[in-house]
Amino acid sequence: VNFPHIYSKSRAVLFPIGKHAKSLESGFIENDADLAGPLAFALGLGGELLLSGKLHFGYVYGFGMSGCAAMTLLLNLLNPNGAVSMWTVISILGYALLPVNLLAGINVLIRVHKLGVWGMVLAMLVICWCTLASTRLFERGCNMRAQRFLVAYPAALLYSAFVILTIF
Repeated sequence: VNFPHIYSKSRAVLFPIGKHAKSLESGFIENDADLAGPLAFALGLGGELLLSGKLHFGYVYGFGMSGCAAMTLLLNLLNPNGAVSMWTVISILGYALLPVNLLAGINVLIRVHKLGVWGMVLAMLVICWCTLASTRLFERGCNMRAQRFLVAYPAALLYSAFVILTIF
């Protein structure tokens, strides 16, 4: 467990536009398949859902693993530079789950689906935030700048599933 790497990747997700995301080198993202942070974020999401009265640990891991397998297949089909390991995909998608954790924390205190339009706007912002963060990390780590929109769409669908689990 390398806490400085967890901290730097978490900052890159929290601030996807700016110097934090650009400070991560391409080889660092691609070769660092850190799974401690994503596992902690997935457990945290499950715990926050449990605090909301929902026992969805299986859904979190099911959506997570099937989404990571599908994204690995997609990235390997799209990447002209070589293979992308599944561990790298799990690491990036898991770290980008951090904004959903923030939404789940808000949902523990205030039920987001009862906020009406403002709750849906908040949910859409979280989906866009997760999608932007994961796409930026894939773009920088796997040199996939030209394919970023093709990567963003399935990432948005995956994070939409997590947000729907969180809200409803």
